[in-house]
Amino acid sequence: MVIRMVRPVKRLGTNNAQFRHRIPLDLVEKLKGQHFAVDLPLTLDALDERATFRVSCTIGAEIKFSLKTKDPRLISVRHAAALGAVTTFLDAARRGPVDLNHRQLQAVLGLAYRQLMAKHEDNPPPITKDAEWSEFEQWKAILIATEECFALSKSFGLPRAVDTIRPLFEVDIFLASNQIQLTEKSYADFVRALPETVADAMGTLMDRARGNYKPDQVAAKFPEWNTGRPGAHTAPSKGQVKTFDDLFDRWKAESKRAASTISTWRGYINRFKTFVGHDDPHRVERVDAQRWKDALVNEGRKKVSSTYLATFNTLYRFGMSNSETTGIRHNPFDGVKAKQKVLAGTTRLPFSTAEVATILNAARAAPLNHLRWIPWLQAQTGARVAEVAQLWGGMIVTDDHGHPCIRFQPAPDGGTLKNVGSERIVPLHPHIISAGFMDFVRARGAGPLFYGARSGKIAIKTREEQKHPSKGVSNRLGAWVRNLGITDERKAPTHSFRHWFKSEMMRLEVSDKLVDKIQGHSDKNDSSGYVHADTSMMLAAISKLDLNAIADRAPKQA
Repeated sequence: MVIRMVRPVKRLGTNNAQFRHRIPLDLVEKLKGQHFAVDLPLTLDALDERATFRVSCTIGAEIKFSLKTKDPRLISVRHAAALGAVTTFLDAARRGPVDLNHRQLQAVLGLAYRQLMAKHEDNPPPITKDAEWSEFEQWKAILIATEECFALSKSFGLPRAVDTIRPLFEVDIFLASNQIQLTEKSYADFVRALPETVADAMGTLMDRARGNYKPDQVAAKFPEWNTGRPGAHTAPSKGQVKTFDDLFDRWKAESKRAASTISTWRGYINRFKTFVGHDDPHRVERVDAQRWKDALVNEGRKKVSSTYLATFNTLYRFGMSNSETTGIRHNPFDGVKAKQKVLAGTTRLPFSTAEVATILNAARAAPLNHLRWIPWLQAQTGARVAEVAQLWGGMIVTDDHGHPCIRFQPAPDGGTLKNVGSERIVPLHPHIISAGFMDFVRARGAGPLFYGARSGKIAIKTREEQKHPSKGVSNRLGAWVRNLGITDERKAPTHSFRHWFKSEMMRLEVSDKLVDKIQGHSDKNDSSGYVHADTSMMLAAISKLDLNAIADRAPKQA
């Protein structure tokens, strides 16, 4: 069988990309007229798992709908999510409708319950003075009317019940979005049991409206859904992934992430394997993901959703979008989230100008090159410390105006940048030039400026999972800053330069867009790609910083 590559397409009259997937010929008549629905990521932030929106369509000769964006990066993410859902949907269609046993029916009802909670839990309707929920009475009336439909004939009552409960719950869209196809009997059983499940959700939401966010005992009573078939986790076929390492290695080869990310994510995977007691991604159930989330929260781990859970969401989405070769058909981490609010008094703070003065003054007398120059380069560029620590002599260039500049780019020995916007050219501050930085660069040669002793030589490329040698430089610099007496935990010993630079540029009335170009900040605004800052403009802005005067303000050492 020939497998056609599915790619986003453009539709006349709009710049937004469109998802289109032709229905296999053997399924066209079977699926024509049915609903298909999928939840797509709202943003590029894989860490915000609640940021999704639902698209649906009626199936014809193909499944097609708008991806509702023209951003190439967001198109790629949404298309991968859509393709994974379509693949699972078509697999289910080819297998045929599921005839649910009692446990499986309860599992599907559990999915419905969780969907209702996810939609309303963060902002439940308020409770009125007489302890009645104003919207609750409307829901109750809909449920009573739905129950009354079941007294009608089967041919008329069931469709009428589906229509009646629709303001609260879209039955067909729900089943389609979860790629569930039911036999006529199981469909009827699900619809008949649904009002009680919605009533359960209302009871929990009333607790939430009163401020009671204790663990949800109702959700705990439902078994997990595992595609609706006993033995769904069959052994993978030849060539498909068998272990988490298999899946991770395939993702790694395609994603080309930084070595530090690879190392960190590998650690998360090893931790999860130990937790579940096996190394098979096909065996993982949603309950495993939820239990691990709870365990991490109980351990006091921070940003669980944006680190640990985001890692596995990314891996499983990759597996689903390549299901023909990975065998991954579902994502047990989908929708699993830890609601950890960012507390006041915990966010990152910038250095004060007095602290910058202390660091710059101490750097003047520092005996080691990375301590002498990196703080000054960070102070004048607001760059990430990793970008500066991995600089090579060959990255110090002269622009068309004759200005000595830093070309921020991936290092020849495997050093990486955070994103596309991080690659840039920034002029050197006159005070750094007058301090002898160019003489230092010439002495070091074309190789690394702050690590190794490879002057003028191309370093051997590091192994893909070995942290770049500049990481050690960054760590030693951070320890040195702490030893200067800057110990506030909210002030990162190197990254707070980035916050200070942004704040100082605002005080000096430099435009935000120009500051973003200097710092290599990605701007999600579509128009940002048309803004190209000239190095002369950057130099004029950077020169407003009187770095020597700031360093001179540092208290004299006794």
